[in-house]
Amino acid sequence: MAFPAQAPVLTDEQSIDVIIESEVSIIQCMADLFCNTLINDIALLPTIEKQTAVLKKIMCGFNAKESAIAAVVGASAKKSAVDLGIDPSLVNCCLCNKCNCEKEK
Repeated sequence: MAFPAQAPVLTDEQSIDVIIESEVSIIQCMADLFCNTLINDIALLPTIEKQTAVLKKIMCGFNAKESAIAAVVGASAKKSAVDLGIDPSLVNCCLCNKCNCEKEK
């Protein structure tokens, strides 16, 4: 008698770890692509204006991805805070580097 295959069920913490590890891999690939391939290709463009235009487009794309990664990490931090019984709005203020997390009593 054959048993049906079942996908592993991850805990919330394991799922978050997998997501964060995936984002780290993406960042590493982006850095490798930029440093080892794109910079050399951009240098081959005939004018500084074309090089600048291409570099600007690439950097805008990378910036958008970095912002998305920051949102994922922020959501993960809020989830972890809630799991620990911490108000997630306290985590949110730290994400913008305006850390006024101490509430006046």
